[in-house]
Amino acid sequence: MSPNTTTILQLMDKGVIESIKRRYRKQLLSKLLFEGDDDVEEAACSILQFWKALTLKVCVYMINEAWESVAEHTLKRSWLKLTHYLENVNGSVTVTELNRL
Repeated sequence: MSPNTTTILQLMDKGVIESIKRRYRKQLLSKLLFEGDDDVEEAACSILQFWKALTLKVCVYMINEAWESVAEHTLKRSWLKLTHYLENVNGSVTVTELNRL
């Protein structure tokens, strides 16, 4: 990768990655709240049990669901922000091709 690539790709963080994070957190909180008990004392125990029972596999599946639910226009908008930086890059994808998306 060329120098200063990190600053260019940070534009993606504002769109796609932020959207994925938001959707993942929503799934995580929904799972916590809707799988819990109504009793206050049991709910406190349930929260601890929830965090202990949460596995990496479950988290990966939730991240996958979050990724699949990102809207197409979010992806397009994020990539279009990068077109300014791609104008000077010789590669297989041209700015014209990106703008047609």
